[in-house]
Order: sequence, then C-alpha cells, then structure tokens
Amino acid sequence: MSAPGSIIIRYNTIMVIVGLAVLTAATSYNAWKEIGQVAPADARASAYFEQHSEPDCRFEGTWHDWERDEWMTLGCLKVKDEHREGSYSSATGPRAISQVSMQGTYWIDGEGFIHIAGQDSEGKSHDFSAPISVENVENPTQVCFAETTEGIACIAFFIWKTDE
Repeated sequence: MSAPGSIIIRYNTIMVIVGLAVLTAATSYNAWKEIGQVAPADARASAYFEQHSEPDCRFEGTWHDWERDEWMTLGCLKVKDEHREGSYSSATGPRAISQVSMQGTYWIDGEGFIHIAGQDSEGKSHDFSAPISVENVENPTQVCFAETTEGIACIAFFIWKTDE
C-alpha cells in the first residue's frame, strides 16, 4: 500500500472514532443531567426531588480495576440535601503497589464528575473529584476515571463484577 493511501485510511479511521466519541457525548449528556443535580437549590429543586425520590441504582455493585488491583463498592444514589448520594468503599488487593482502603460517600454531578468524600484506614479525610465516562449510562458495566475532561485516557478503569 502506498504512503498516501495509508494516510487516507488513518485519517478516515480517526474521523470515525472522533465521530463516535462526539455522538456518545451528545447522547449521554441528558442522562448525566438526570443522575446529578438537576435544578438550582430552590423550590423547583425541592419539587423535582419530591417527584423523583426513588433511588438510582445504576452504579450499585462491586467494581474492579485489574491493573491497579483496586476494588470499589458503590451503593444506590439516594436523595439527600437536594442531590443524590450513595455509599462508597474501596480497597486495594495484594498485587497493588500500596495497601489502602477508604470508606465514605459519592455523588455524580450533571457534568459527568464523580465526587468522593471519606476517610482512609488511618482516619485521614479525603475529598476528591474526577471526570468519568461509562460505555452505557443506562446500564453501566465499565467506568473510566479520567485525568482531565479532554481526551479519553483512563487513569483507572473499573469493570462491574457479578456475585457469581
């Protein structure tokens, strides 16, 4: 194959990937809005959460990042103080570089960021946020923690685990 032909194939491949990424972002935006804070803290927000007070359990379960040997357990997101919040715990396995564990709460905002607050096994408080992406917002089985909102590089990649 000639060099110009190879460049054209690469260009077309990149355009298809970029197009799929844009399509995924556009279709996921409304679902992220449902998960996170939906309205400003006023009477409209109170009315929204009264109507939509049921738990959101899409992220409930145990997740594993094989490369870092980290396990994360997320609870259902329940309405609390005009946002949805769930339980969070994590621990590293024997292959991890360091042995740490943490327990606390998490919430996902309308912009696709996960916010985690809690204490580690030594009693130190931690509060951090990271942009996340999922392959299917309605039924996620993979969660990518990214370093920035630009690009798609994962710093942690969790796969949902069944109890089987």
